[in-house]
Amino acid sequence: MKKIGFLGMMLIALQNFSVAQTSFDVNIGGGVWTAACEPFVVEDHLVWNPGAGATHHLGFGMKSVLNGHLTLGLGVRGHYMGQNRGYRTSLKCKYPDCDACDENDGRGVFINWSGQDSVGRSIGRDEATTDYAMISVPLKIGYQIGKFNPNIGVEYNYRMGIEKNVGELQSIGITTGLRFDLNDSFAFSTDFYSGITKDMTHKGTVYSGQRGADDVEELETYDFKWRSYRVEFTVHYKFGGAK
Repeated sequence: MKKIGFLGMMLIALQNFSVAQTSFDVNIGGGVWTAACEPFVVEDHLVWNPGAGATHHLGFGMKSVLNGHLTLGLGVRGHYMGQNRGYRTSLKCKYPDCDACDENDGRGVFINWSGQDSVGRSIGRDEATTDYAMISVPLKIGYQIGKFNPNIGVEYNYRMGIEKNVGELQSIGITTGLRFDLNDSFAFSTDFYSGITKDMTHKGTVYSGQRGADDVEELETYDFKWRSYRVEFTVHYKFGGAK
């Protein structure tokens, strides 16, 4: 018997794959997103400046039933993401009675970023004050239990600022969710995205003292990294194939 190569195995699989096993959909939805900074704590100060923004999306997807229960999903979505303060990094004391932190006169611990780009922006400031346009491509595997389809997969994101030039932010993350197929025409889903790779990174030096003073003390230089997270709800209108 002749050996069957990878291409041959794919052709056999395609022959056994029925178009009726695949459904397509257009979808629309929204949710919230945020960004977090690592490290989270520097010199007993919290680094992340919490914030969240609204996100809206419109997309196209497909869902294939590989056997009685195993499913495969693929989609492309366009997102409009509102600004949030998650990228604007500031230092806040972990402890309410911390004597080193005085927000009124600027004394305490602060960050100076190492360098600026050609338009003179400091990292984190413009990123926190612009809306974003993003394209996401999620790929998921799931398990069908009646009308419910819990799933997990990976997602690629390509994002750019709308009002301000913040460069290209690309990331890959884990996406997990639950889809509910209401009937032959409609489905609903919830998804959570957690970044694995960083949105961006930048070097910053932490100082103790009052910003602009001559007697500030240089403490340590860090590579600060930001990752993004999203929670979304989606309505799907299905057409074609198995629904």
